[in-house]
Amino acid sequence: MSASNFETDNHERRIVLHVDMDSFFALVEVREHPNLIGKALCIVMRFNPTLRRGVVRTCSYEARKSGVHSAMPISRAHKLCPNCTFLPVNMELYKTASCNVM
Repeated sequence: MSASNFETDNHERRIVLHVDMDSFFALVEVREHPNLIGKALCIVMRFNPTLRRGVVRTCSYEARKSGVHSAMPISRAHKLCPNCTFLPVNMELYKTASCNVM
């Protein structure tokens, strides 16, 4: 089937939506905590604030500007971005927000 015949040959119309969800968890946290607007933020798996241990699950674009990225140990993220706020993953909150997007 050629590209020009695709819509005429296909009885059901299909819509494909691409959404950039790279910092979705961080944006949901900012929505919940407006004091974090414009600040560097990391969402951390296996977060232990006392030992400064954990792994960056995702981060805000403000943190990315400093070189922070997913799968980075928070010890390294803190060195790159000392003013960063670190929050633990809150999966129930993200699931609820995701259902609202879909």
